[in-house]
Amino acid sequence: MFEDDAFHVIPSVRNIKYLDYALKLNEEWVLLSSIHIGNLKETVLRCHKAGKKVLVNHEIVGGLGTDKMSFKLLKQLYAVDGVMGSGSSKLAVLKKEGLQIIRRIALIDSLAIEQTLKSLQDVKCDAIELRPGYYAIKYLDKFQKLYPCCYVAGGFVDTEKMVDEIYQSGFSGVMTSCKKLWDYKPKGK
Repeated sequence: MFEDDAFHVIPSVRNIKYLDYALKLNEEWVLLSSIHIGNLKETVLRCHKAGKKVLVNHEIVGGLGTDKMSFKLLKQLYAVDGVMGSGSSKLAVLKKEGLQIIRRIALIDSLAIEQTLKSLQDVKCDAIELRPGYYAIKYLDKFQKLYPCCYVAGGFVDTEKMVDEIYQSGFSGVMTSCKKLWDYKPKGK
């Protein structure tokens, strides 16, 4: 998914008024976090015109259903480039539609981590997002050993220090809604 060796700071645009700023940045991806199907198509077109690839979380797109037809529309009508989600069965359907897939994994407790590790082979993901950021750093090695792919961290990534730690840990990038970090270049390694 992130073919280059660059570290990606992916803007998670929760307020559409910040989209113009995100579109001016060098990052190739934009995550539309607070979007509705009523404005999804025009917003994706706007992002594509700016040379950006668009990610959405299918679980929080307002007005989007959870059936196969809804997922076909994400690719065919709305032209999104990638989809995030936590459920492997839904992600498998989205993958069949030819979309880039990011599996979101919440590191809640040891049982959740154990169950998630067992289910990773259920669907071929292009990337995995581990969250929250602090625990993502702690558990990255464990996940990489069992499922080698691109990893990004997200959730409570709100300081330059946290971005630096995530970068130094070996992640391919971070997703953050913290606007002040969207153009931050990490230090270290």
